[in-house]
Formats: sequence, structure tokens, C-alpha cells
Amino acid sequence: MSFDMQLDYMLEHMPEEIRRQTTRRIFLPGEAVVRKGERANHVYILTKGSTRVSNEFASGQRYTFARQNVPDLVGDLEVLAGQKTFATTNEALTTCEVIAMTADTFLQWMQLDNHFSFAVARLLAAKMYPTSNENGRIKFQPSLERLQHYLLKRLGDIDTDLFILHTSRQQIADDIGTSVKTVNRGVTKLREAGLINLIHGKIAIDKQQQEALRNTDFTEE
Repeated sequence: MSFDMQLDYMLEHMPEEIRRQTTRRIFLPGEAVVRKGERANHVYILTKGSTRVSNEFASGQRYTFARQNVPDLVGDLEVLAGQKTFATTNEALTTCEVIAMTADTFLQWMQLDNHFSFAVARLLAAKMYPTSNENGRIKFQPSLERLQHYLLKRLGDIDTDLFILHTSRQQIADDIGTSVKTVNRGVTKLREAGLINLIHGKIAIDKQQQEALRNTDFTEE
């Protein structure tokens, strides 16, 4: 059963005593569903939209390391781990609709419904596997290599003569876990190497540069 089908099944078969304890909420783009350090006393089922998961550090830097889409859960990890506060900040990227419940209601539902428990386990495993698989790798990448990897990831399989990245330098820095100053330095190096262009400050990569960027190996800063 696909995750989307699981969501439909979960909501259709939600025990009435659980349903009475849930509410529906809407979060607009930029609003935080949860914030790092807040009390982890609620769990949310994402039924519409997508969010970004990030971690803020004492230095002021923010590292965005995941995105969540329907039918992901927010807050499940902390509640199941018995933690008192949220470990990360989860912000709405688009208008998001969620089903909200207290931590106690979430745990009660899991005890009452084996199908729901199994779905939660699968969703949690799917959420954790990419993090485990990539754990530590980006930390040891030179910043220029991080930027290259990020640009290639954003390019993906897009077939276009000119790719323009409409993402702020701050967001790029957040996404690769570095500073805006370091991103700007990397952009300058890539531009000087002829691997990217800048159009009104936006990173632009033509067809030839896309191929060159894929075949360039940055082993040093």
C-alpha cells in the first residue's frame, strides 16, 4: 500500500474517540509548524503542502536538511523518543493543512490501531533512511564541492538550454550548512572557472556549463 493510500486508510479508519481529540490547522508559507526547543507536546499529520526541516546553531547558521510532503508526520520522532522538546524547526514551504493532536492522543491512537502503528513505522523509516545514508558526508565536503553538489541536485534531470536558480544566497547557505559569505565565494570561483553565469545576481547555467559542472571534480577548496 502506498503512503498516500495509507493516509486515506488512516483517516478513514481513525477511531471516533481519537477523531474527537484532533483539530485541523492551516500554516501559511514561512510559518513554523514547530520550532526547535519548543515543548514537543503535539504531533501533526501533513495532509496538504510541504515543509522544510532545518536546524539552527549557536553561531546563527541554519542548516536545512530535509523536506516533508504528504503524508508525513511532524513531531512523531520526538514523541516516540520520549523527548521533551522539538529537535528541529519545521516551516511551511507552501500553504499546509495538518491534523493536529496531542502527544498523548497520538500514542493512544498507536495503541488502539495496529494499521496506524505500522504506517507510522514505515513513514518514520522512510524519513530516517536518507538522513542515515547521508549522515556526516556533507560535513566533510569542502564548501565548493557542497555548492557544486547542491547545484547538480537542483539541476536534476532537467533538460533546458538555460537553468536559472531562483533561490537566495541565504537559502543556499542554509541548505548546504555554511555561511552566505562562503556561498558568495564559491559562486565567484565557479563563475571564474566558466561553470556558471550570473543574471541579475541569479545563478544561471547554460547547456555547456551544465555538462562541464557534472564532469568537474572539486577535491580542494
